[in-house]
Formats: sequence, C-alpha cells, structure tokens
Amino acid sequence: MSGETLTIYMFCSLGALIFAGVPIAFGLGLVAIVFGFVLWGPASLFLLSSHVNGVIFNYTLLAVPLFLFMANVLKEAGIAEDIYDAMYKWMGPIPGGLAIGTVVACAIIGALSGVSAVGVMAMGTLALPAMLARNYDKRMATGTILAGGALGQLIPPSVLALVYSSIANISVGKMFLAGAVPGVLLSLLFIAYIAVRSLLNPRLCPPLSKEALASITWRERWLALVRNVPPLLIIVAVLGSLFSGIASPTESAAVGAGASLLLAASYGKLNRASLRSILSNTVTASAMVMWIATSSLLFVAVYSGIGGANFVRELLVGTQLAPSLVIALMLLIVFFLGFFMDPTGILYLIGPIFVPIVSELGFSPLWFGGMLILNLETAYLSPPFGYNLFYLKSVAGNLVTTKDLYLSTPPFIALQVLGLILCALYPELITWLPTTLLGD
Repeated sequence: MSGETLTIYMFCSLGALIFAGVPIAFGLGLVAIVFGFVLWGPASLFLLSSHVNGVIFNYTLLAVPLFLFMANVLKEAGIAEDIYDAMYKWMGPIPGGLAIGTVVACAIIGALSGVSAVGVMAMGTLALPAMLARNYDKRMATGTILAGGALGQLIPPSVLALVYSSIANISVGKMFLAGAVPGVLLSLLFIAYIAVRSLLNPRLCPPLSKEALASITWRERWLALVRNVPPLLIIVAVLGSLFSGIASPTESAAVGAGASLLLAASYGKLNRASLRSILSNTVTASAMVMWIATSSLLFVAVYSGIGGANFVRELLVGTQLAPSLVIALMLLIVFFLGFFMDPTGILYLIGPIFVPIVSELGFSPLWFGGMLILNLETAYLSPPFGYNLFYLKSVAGNLVTTKDLYLSTPPFIALQVLGLILCALYPELITWLPTTLLGD
C-alpha cells in the first residue's frame, strides 16, 4: 500500500476518533499502535516503545512540570489579584482602561507562568465581573481575556517554546527570547484595537465613574504597584538565571518553582489544602502533556515508517512553489489543525516533519519556531475546541454564554494573524533579540 493511501487512512482514522470524542492524547497513540501492529506485526510494539523513552528521559522536558508547578503555586498565592488590582487602579480612568489593563495583566501573568490557563481563569474571575459591572460590551470583555491569556504561550518562559526547542534541537534560551518581541507586538496590537474602538464608541468600554475614581487615592495606587515587585523578581530569577548561564533551562524552572513557593509562604497562602491542590493540578497537567508527547511521537514514528514524511516533503517541496509559499502552506495547515487539535499535540505531530523541510528550504528553524508558536496562539481562541474558551466558561458561569465566547474571538484572531504577517515580512522581530543576546 502506498504512502499516499496510508496517509489518508491514518489521518481519517485520527479525525474520526477526535470527532467521536476521544482525547487527542489517546487518539494519536491508538492509531499509531493499531497501524503499526497491522503493518509490521507484534515486533512493532517493541520498536514503538523505544520512542517513548526519548520523551520520558528527555532532561530538557523536565522543565515542563516545574513551570506548571510554578504556575499553580502563583495561582494559589493570589498573585493575579494583586496584578489586576494595580491595573484597575492605574488604567481605570481612561476609556477601555480595564480591558487594556487586563491585557497588560495577562502578559505579566504569562511571563510568570508560561501557560495560558492561569491568565484566562484569573482574569475570568477578577476582570470579567468588574468590566461587566461597568457596562463593558460583553464580547469585548471576553475577547480581551481570551486573547490576553493566550500571550502566556508566547511570552517567555513559554512551555510551547520549550517543547519546540526539544524537537528542533535549538537552544531553549533562544526560543524563549524569540517569543519576547512578538509577545510585546501582539500585546500592543490588542491594546491599540481596544483603545481605537473605545475612542470611536465610548459606550463600548466606559471609564470608571467619578465616584469610583474618587475612592482611589494615589497612595493606594503606589502601594498596588509595590505589592507586585516580589512576583516580578521571580521573572528576573527565572530568566536571569537562564540567560546569564548560571542555570540550565530545567534548573531555572526549579529556581522559579522554589521562588514561587517562598512567595506563597510569605503571603500566608501555603497550607496543606493549597499544596494538595497545587500538586494535583500539576500532576494532571504534566501527565496530559507527556501523554500527548509520547502519543504524537508514536504517530510520527509509524507515519515516517510508511514513508509519510517523504510523501509530505515531496508534496511540499516537489510542487516547485516558491519557498516562501511552501512556508505559508505549512502555517496554513497548522492554522487549520488549530480548530480541532491541542496546540502541544500539533507541535509534536508536525514539528519532526516540518523542521527538516524548513532547513532544506534555507529558512531559520529559530524563525520558523517563533512563527509556529505565534500561529498556534490562534488555536487557543479558535472555536469549537479552543482551550481558552473552555477555561473562561468554567469560571464565568452564567455571566456569558458559549455563543458570546465564540463571537468574541474573530477580531482578536485577525489581530494574531496580522502579527504573524508582520513577523513574516520582518523576520528580525523574532530573530533579532535571541541572536543579539546569545549569538548566532
């Protein structure tokens, strides 16, 4: 049977399992095991198990559960409350100020956690009720939280950047820095969009009332900023220890985990119940990441064994399209997959296939990694399976409907695509900072 035919069978089987409700982590592994057994017999199970070792014993990926642990500790410590309180008191007086402050707060939380869930759930609890109580447009409020939360996957330390670095064999520090400027760029695009719409239609995002402003003193504003100094020191500790060469990525993640524990303890938020919640959430999230990683690599191993990787290479490179169009086609495939699949699963699935093609076409894998992660940000907002949609709905309850969430995402997805286009036209937005600070 040809590679083309087996490609159709494998991906159709995977699609059927996904739409049947089977989690992507298990669907990929099931398809890989079944096709491997049918094609090569029982011996394939031994061969496939060797690929699992590559994930389980990958030292760099040990940083993933440590960053997830840090994110859960900071969530339990109530750090997000202090960050949003400062944004509320400083940004509230201007039209759209609460929404702009939410974007800034999400960016800071993203730099503390490396994941999107913390920012979305924290702002869904704190910012959404505050904005709706002040007559903010419901879709603007929810879209701001959904898009702002996704910044955690781009701004360092990003878990997706960590995963891509292990796939493409690129310095973790460079991949972290590759997302810094695009993360700031997206934040500014979101802020500009909110500001312009608020100026054109003040009723969309009204400022705080005079009574509310009068109740906030300058002393309270400055104290709100001071309370956020310790969390910012954690960012300095994690990224500073990594980029200075003092610690490896895994060690810097351990530094962040330890520092977050000390901060939570100093806030009086660390007790037996909170520690149990932190450990439980960390183990659950880490196990799912590892399941996705192992299942994706099993799928790729079987697919490469049937000649699928060569088929994809010939399909893309052999089309005689301009190299830039081939890259655009790859990113379009990733964008489409984002409507149905988990971003981590997409990364593990297409990374081993696409990265060699990117190098063969003469493009930088570092630049492509930044483009890929920026592209995958849209998957967190894309209906029907965008993770952030479920995160926000879980904490918003009856404040918003699923329809409100779905209809709030198109403008922010368009802004993410605009950011992607700008990084394609000006690759230095991704490559300048890592090459300047860490060399070629």
